[in-house]
Amino acid sequence: MAVTVPNAGVILVELDTGALLDAFELDDAVRGVLDNPDYVLDGTTEFADITTYVQSLSIRRGRARTTDQANQSGTLTFTMQEDAAQELNPLNPLSIYYNETAEMPGLAPLRQVRVSRDGEYLIKTYVTNYDYSYNLGALDTVSVASADATYLLARTALAEQTPSLQTSSARVSAVLAFPEVNYTGTTDITASPVATLGAYQISNATPVMDYLAQISNAEQGRIFISREGVLTFQERISASFSNPSILFGDATDTPYNALTIEYDASDVVNRASITIQGGTTQVATDAASQTAYFIQSVEQTGSLLSTDAQALTLADYLLVADPSPRYTSVGVWFGSLSEPQRDALATAEIGDLIEITKTESFGAVTQELYIEGIEHSITFDYGMTSKFFTSPTTLVYEFILDDAIYGVLDIADPQPALS
Repeated sequence: MAVTVPNAGVILVELDTGALLDAFELDDAVRGVLDNPDYVLDGTTEFADITTYVQSLSIRRGRARTTDQANQSGTLTFTMQEDAAQELNPLNPLSIYYNETAEMPGLAPLRQVRVSRDGEYLIKTYVTNYDYSYNLGALDTVSVASADATYLLARTALAEQTPSLQTSSARVSAVLAFPEVNYTGTTDITASPVATLGAYQISNATPVMDYLAQISNAEQGRIFISREGVLTFQERISASFSNPSILFGDATDTPYNALTIEYDASDVVNRASITIQGGTTQVATDAASQTAYFIQSVEQTGSLLSTDAQALTLADYLLVADPSPRYTSVGVWFGSLSEPQRDALATAEIGDLIEITKTESFGAVTQELYIEGIEHSITFDYGMTSKFFTSPTTLVYEFILDDAIYGVLDIADPQPALS
């Protein structure tokens, strides 16, 4: 049953047993009756509540840096302690989790596993590794590793084919619908992409996630599985006009117990070159930045973008003339939070806008940033901690008539922002 964890909330860990609760079964007197509304072809997956066995768990989704691979799988790892009946032992046919119909362990690789807090999912994954360790004179232990649906897509290969000229969003939808992929999960694909992709041939046996990464590189957006298991594709990261979903502060607002600042020359990009398939290399440069920081380049060849003009636009977009100090991560312990603050952090998502304020001797410094990666760690005797990794956002300020700062025409940045 779900467990109330101090300094965390009500935690529920569920594992797919491999059985279907209401599936149609041919020749069965009850389940095999045609048009029976209680037993359907697909059926509903049976999940076993294994929370009481769990000792600790760790969740990681997204990426720590924007230069990291854009389509990293979300992962869940947790440890369990066996009981005297050895219900978790995959060799035990008498286990309550044993799938008698299939005559195989219910707790097995590629079964679904999901974690929720106070009824809100933190992650949905598939078991990739189930290690059972015998301990002489003590209860056995189990270590479970799992990954979200991108793990399965990375192991699915595309057939050779040539898609039509499409927007990046349409291409993602088309790939997921290819017969060899047949992705049936829920999706949230941006309706306003920037990139249009060319009709270039896809090589046979190209892994799906590799190809989706190429689409993401052309769009320069994000592709990830949300905490609720939704495959999400977001448009090119640009200026934000929305209000931050979470306000972190050391004096007021949501308190934090860890904060890191990065001021790194490696963030500088003063030469960017993009070459589309069959096109001419398009180069964008910043001479002043090259003088100050030497030449630091990024390059994409074989881009899926459809025109050289789009390639040049992307090259310009990738330029970062100067390094800027930025809050790169913020850590929080749930024991220091109010219940509404806990709820907000537990349901935060990749791509959300947050605000972080740090009070220094010279004054308060505030930055607005995007969430790029999320980590949750839950120890059942200590509680829950979370860490959010950030990426910069271009700040666009609202024009205010007659205001001495915000009322100046054609000014891009009315104050020395650090984001």
